[in-house]
Amino acid sequence: MPSQFSAIGFHVSSGEDLAALASQVAERADTIDAAEGQYLKWAPPSGEQLWLQVRRNGDALGMNPHFGGKSVVRAVLEARVTRPSHTPLDGTFLAWANPPADGSPGGDYPFAFDCPDAATVAGDLPALVTLQVAAFAQQLTVHANEAAFAADQAAQGMSFGVHAFIPSGLISPSGEPVVPPEPHALFSGVVREAEERHNSVTGEPFWWALVDTLGGTVDVVIDPTLIQNAVQPGQVVAGWFWLSARVRRPGDEGAGRGGWFGKLIGRRG
Repeated sequence: MPSQFSAIGFHVSSGEDLAALASQVAERADTIDAAEGQYLKWAPPSGEQLWLQVRRNGDALGMNPHFGGKSVVRAVLEARVTRPSHTPLDGTFLAWANPPADGSPGGDYPFAFDCPDAATVAGDLPALVTLQVAAFAQQLTVHANEAAFAADQAAQGMSFGVHAFIPSGLISPSGEPVVPPEPHALFSGVVREAEERHNSVTGEPFWWALVDTLGGTVDVVIDPTLIQNAVQPGQVVAGWFWLSARVRRPGDEGAGRGGWFGKLIGRRG
């Protein structure tokens, strides 16, 4: 099955692969301070991102992928979600998409997402924010147009709309709540923009699509092994996705450059 890394052109199959990748990008990363340490953000123009985590004492904690794109989802952050596997710089949020304009509770649907810079999200919750959401395809089908999607739904005896979103990370197939919530979703939507990108480290191709779905637009990234042909505007995509999102805010691209390779491997820079 495609992974979060292969969806943006990295082929990682072991801890050694992760360590080598972290070492390769660390000196080109921007540094972002947080209370528990620092993030090293590697973000080339092709969109793929790696967020390395470093403690104040120089120890490496982990690394998370993300994709920086055009997605806009208006949301209310309801709560932070903690998992046993989380480092102090990891974070997952529970949110409502497209909440009512009058400030009343709820929205189009609840969902959970991982946040690569969660420790920089300050303030009390709930909080109204604008998110940039990246959906990493784990399973995917592509339909030529809305009519083809509707015909496929009818053939399967299903009735999901073209713009549909099911927070599968919150509810199990049996209807029981998932505890703790997971950053996964099943959704469908119409492709507004699409482009083949190439990973700036490996040169490997991957696909990006801006998808209009229920609640807003989402940046979908796709391992090429999941598709047979080019993704094009007007098509309908549907599938199962891992969700990573960041809060959009002015000036969040600014940070100091480089010099953190030593910290990453446990030496003072």
